Amino acid sequence: MRDLVLMIDLDNTILDNDGVKQDLQAAMLRILGEKTAARFWELYEVVRKELDVIDFWEQIKRMKAESPDDPTIDEAAKALAEWDFAPRVYPNALETVAHLRNMGLPLVVSDGDAVFQPAKIHSCGVTEAVDGRVHIFVHKEKLLPNLRGQFPAQHYVLIDDKPGILMRSKAALGDHITTVHVLQGKYALDPKHAVDYKPDIVIQNFSDLLQYKKEDLIKPRVAAAASGA
Repeated sequence: MRDLVLMIDLDNTILDNDGVKQDLQAAMLRILGEKTAARFWELYEVVRKELDVIDFWEQIKRMKAESPDDPTIDEAAKALAEWDFAPRVYPNALETVAHLRNMGLPLVVSDGDAVFQPAKIHSCGVTEAVDGRVHIFVHKEKLLPNLRGQFPAQHYVLIDDKPGILMRSKAALGDHITTVHVLQGKYALDPKHAVDYKPDIVIQNFSDLLQYKKEDLIKPRVAAAASGA
């Protein structure tokens, strides 16, 4: 049994996913034109509501069914398949993963679809950083007990930007888990996603964990959001 397993989110934790979306919006507008790009993002929301996950390939499939002779849709699909996410990795994020690796076993535990999300994680250089231990779910907190069985440890740490996920994960694993709230991205402080829960540790940036030691995570101090202490 390991001393410590660290479960790390990707979007808006390691990767500036809000920035990625801005980049994609600009690219889709350039490739598809205003009308078709508007339809692309309309389907983005439709698919997300239906599947409870972002699935660009399902969007592309639906767009092709609507406009089978539109070559710009194929161009958009090619751009998505070849997208380089590395420029949007947060500063010192991979160094932070390496730092955490010195404390315990790091895993990437991410919400997403089964095709685009793994490609995104690999493009970021994160797959290699965690020796391929990448786990993708629709609702990660529901499957944490499964991960606990796969990676038995005396203690777990979950690092995420969404307070609701941290709250439900704490409810699932109790004192066996330390919850770390990263105040990056649109979900971190959005009142619509607020919950009545105080995470064990609150940090401004993922890279703030470079200042933490193993004992800080196993026996956490509640860090003030303003100071990231």
